[in-house]
Amino acid sequence: MLQWIFGALMTLALVYGMITGNGNSTALSMLEGAADGVQSAIAMAGSFALFCGLMAIVREAGAVKWISGRIAPSMKKWMGKDMTEDAVEYAALNLTANFLGLGNAATPMGVEAARRMKGEGETAGNALCLFLVINASSVQLMPTTVIALRAAAGSASPGSIWLPSLIATGISTLVGIASCKTAEKLT
Repeated sequence: MLQWIFGALMTLALVYGMITGNGNSTALSMLEGAADGVQSAIAMAGSFALFCGLMAIVREAGAVKWISGRIAPSMKKWMGKDMTEDAVEYAALNLTANFLGLGNAATPMGVEAARRMKGEGETAGNALCLFLVINASSVQLMPTTVIALRAAAGSASPGSIWLPSLIATGISTLVGIASCKTAEKLT
């Protein structure tokens, strides 16, 4: 579906450029944009390889299991009675992997945790809603994707986003948790 939307937008831009007499410059801009996209992807590949390698070392060193082992016992308490025992480990691993910037590694664990929290009904329980809100706010100790994008764009200090990102996602997570707990009390 998305390919049709982007295709339509590009076609409209090209047609508009031709109607206004700027067809050549519109086509040239489209080609330059495509070239810039390829150059950015190549520049980001190195950053992603570095961060993925570092995160693999962190995971292999046992940091993910260690941190998730520390948060799992309290997780049942703050997630509420809807949190099933078999979902706790997957949810803890997911949140830990997200915290360490291992988004790709976190996804399968998050899907499995959500599947185990869903239960029998068609409606999501309080624990699943809270888990999804925490996942969406995604507090990250190392926002590798943003740092890689900034480096690829030629930022003089790509890592300067670290502290603001940590503060912003920390606040959004706290607001999300407070909102979920408030909604839970109202229902």
